Amino acid sequence: MDPDTVFERATVSRRPGDLLPRGSDETKWIATDPETECRGVGDFEKAARTNLVYAVRAYHEDTESSVPFMSAGKDQTFEMHWLGTDDASLADRIHDLLSR
Repeated sequence: MDPDTVFERATVSRRPGDLLPRGSDETKWIATDPETECRGVGDFEKAARTNLVYAVRAYHEDTESSVPFMSAGKDQTFEMHWLGTDDASLADRIHDLLSR
């Protein structure tokens, strides 16, 4: 995994809509990696892209998981099990991290 390649190939949006856990009304940037479906979230575009690199790195390091990762920072990287499920515990946890 080349961090510069991940950083550059990301698709980025400023208003992620329903991509973030419910209750997240703040405007955030979200970067998505088209190859792994991992996501990075930040208060500005460069932060989102940088956090995406952390998520993709975690995805490649965890050889037993096929679930994409989301990162809001180096020590705030989690598997995205909450996508498509009614279990909001991880979503709530990520929302809490993003609200700080």
